[in-house]
Amino acid sequence: MPHRLAGRWSLLVVLAACEGELDGATGAADAGGSGGSTSSHGGSGVGGAGDAGGAGGAAASLVVPEVIAIPYVLAGAGASEVSALLSNTGLAPISDLELTLTGSPLLSLVSAPSALEGGASEAIVVSFAGAAAETIANGTLEITSSAGDFAIPVYAVAGDPALGAASFAPVTGVGAVSCGAGATVSMPRAPFPSPGAPYADDRVRLFVPEGYRERGTQDLVVHFHGHNTTLDATLASHRYEGHLCASGVNAVLVVPQGPVEAASGDFGKLMDPGGLEALARQVLVVLYREGLTSFPAPGDLTLTSHSGGYLAVATNLDPQVQSWPVRQVDLFDSMYGYSAAYVAFAEGGGLLRSNYTVGGGTADVNLSALSDLESDGFVVSTEASRATLRSADPLIYFADTSHNGATRLEGAYGEQLRWGARHHRHGPRVELSTAIASGGSAEVRWVAPEEEDLLGYRIELASGGAAFEQVAEVGPDEDVATFAFAGSGRVRVVPIVAGATEMPSDEYFLGGAADVLVVDGFDRILDGSYGGLRHDFSARVGEAANAGAAASNEAVEEGAVDLSDYSYVVWLTGDESTADRSLSAAEQSWLEAYVAGGGSLVVSGSEIGFELDPSPDGAQFLADVFGAALLADDAGSYLVSGVGSLAGLPSFGYAGASAPYPEDFPDAFVTEGAGEAVLEYATGEPAAVGVGGQAVLVGFPLELVDEDELAAVLAALLSFVE
Repeated sequence: MPHRLAGRWSLLVVLAACEGELDGATGAADAGGSGGSTSSHGGSGVGGAGDAGGAGGAAASLVVPEVIAIPYVLAGAGASEVSALLSNTGLAPISDLELTLTGSPLLSLVSAPSALEGGASEAIVVSFAGAAAETIANGTLEITSSAGDFAIPVYAVAGDPALGAASFAPVTGVGAVSCGAGATVSMPRAPFPSPGAPYADDRVRLFVPEGYRERGTQDLVVHFHGHNTTLDATLASHRYEGHLCASGVNAVLVVPQGPVEAASGDFGKLMDPGGLEALARQVLVVLYREGLTSFPAPGDLTLTSHSGGYLAVATNLDPQVQSWPVRQVDLFDSMYGYSAAYVAFAEGGGLLRSNYTVGGGTADVNLSALSDLESDGFVVSTEASRATLRSADPLIYFADTSHNGATRLEGAYGEQLRWGARHHRHGPRVELSTAIASGGSAEVRWVAPEEEDLLGYRIELASGGAAFEQVAEVGPDEDVATFAFAGSGRVRVVPIVAGATEMPSDEYFLGGAADVLVVDGFDRILDGSYGGLRHDFSARVGEAANAGAAASNEAVEEGAVDLSDYSYVVWLTGDESTADRSLSAAEQSWLEAYVAGGGSLVVSGSEIGFELDPSPDGAQFLADVFGAALLADDAGSYLVSGVGSLAGLPSFGYAGASAPYPEDFPDAFVTEGAGEAVLEYATGEPAAVGVGGQAVLVGFPLELVDEDELAAVLAALLSFVE
């Protein structure tokens, strides 16, 4: 039998019966492994997995496989069979076992026990007759007995002999973060070759993200690229694998090579009736063949496109072309036509997300679709936020970026997957909104995408350098928790999902001075210096500043926290730059109003000057609030000391060996108006410029300062703006 990877993998694909066979019962949707995985039941009941029976107990306890995956064969090459164990881990015998295999006629039960003594195990043998053409056969092995009733999914696959090899290789992100594994495969069901088309490239890129978990069906994301490109070029330019990794979604990315370097949206065989299902089916065949899944069954399907890929997406929304339901459609400066197909999809309950740029040529069609939806009584969101991305309402919005930037602006491609999907690898990627302590208790709020398998949330606290411990647990529909709290510490929220490796949220610090707020504005993952899906940067700085509260920049945007409630605000942007909006226009206006109202502001980030200084409004903001202008995008120094009003601050380093990420391009400044240089690089260039009693801008991320020096640096900066 093919080797099954120990980690859980997940996919996003469209599949329906076409050539060959996919029939019979679909089997249990619970997480399962290969033929050796088991479930048990000590009493009577019905289900794919019963309660665990205690080994050596007096009652009978039947342990059965969670799935029976018969070894892969080539179409036309004959049969295959597999043996799996039934075990009675109790003392009492089971004398009334009855096993029945239903579903595909290509599957048969060769042998099975009718009884099991206490402590005994016996094999069941299931065979697959093979098939002349590529086939996914499935069925259900039903077991009834006095020790419990079970329904075990059974799968077998015969693959097309012309299907190419799949050499899955690791895919890494920024900082060598493991993103998953990818393979480029020659596939007979690829768009090309196709009759009448001049293209012969039959490659399809498959990407299985890190942490992919088996849950009984496979979700797929199928992407259609734009004009005048190749598979390799579009993957490198738009970083679709990185986006899917960052989204946390439990899905497989499928990117077929379309028209090669041509101004065409014709995706060959994928435009024919049944063509997309046939490709999606073959993706499942590859995953089964390579041991990446034991459940070659279709799950949720998302279709995405950039630029000219819209034609293939619209075509495959027609049930006469492909019949497997599409859950979500994401168009990135791509709705050049066929708006009626997209309007009908949204009005039929599909999740539609579409953006347009000033020069991409899709604005008029997008706005027409928006008008049609509103005329039909539908609410359409026009701003991409966490709330609108999570909503079922159609989303049609302007992206203030280039045509190619439509997928990248604020992580658009990954974020739209993240908030639209309902299955995630480590549970939903939880975002903390606020963490505030007051009067002997603490309140933590968060936002998370939908997760079908979510059981609840665990709130954990770490004080004084100790390990995290649970302080509260709430149900899956909750987004706030309150608990008794004294002192100070780090807090995080952990989603609870059966069968998933947990991924905690970012960490915030709370419990210090009540008038100090730390705002975490660092969301960049794809192409900066840090590629992790969670971080503790706010907590690092909050501890050093002895802050009493923390919030995300989105929480400020959504009105969940009011900056004017705090005497001091420390705002962190890390190395966010133009594609991620270090400080958006709205954020600039809030910060300007905050200091105008008497607030004391510290802002840090390595790309703020680089992003804002070239624009008149951004340059004016830097001058008015901080008395600063950009001198250089790369100061070329990692040693800083105090000057001017902070001349007493000893030199310190940042981005050293103990820092959470490197820094390539720290900003250097010059002073404007009332601005004063208060930190200086070893090169003599200003590293921080500010207006005393008002605000200071630091040209490198504060979370990168050596931890034993960070408290003194923050104390000096806060005293300057006081």
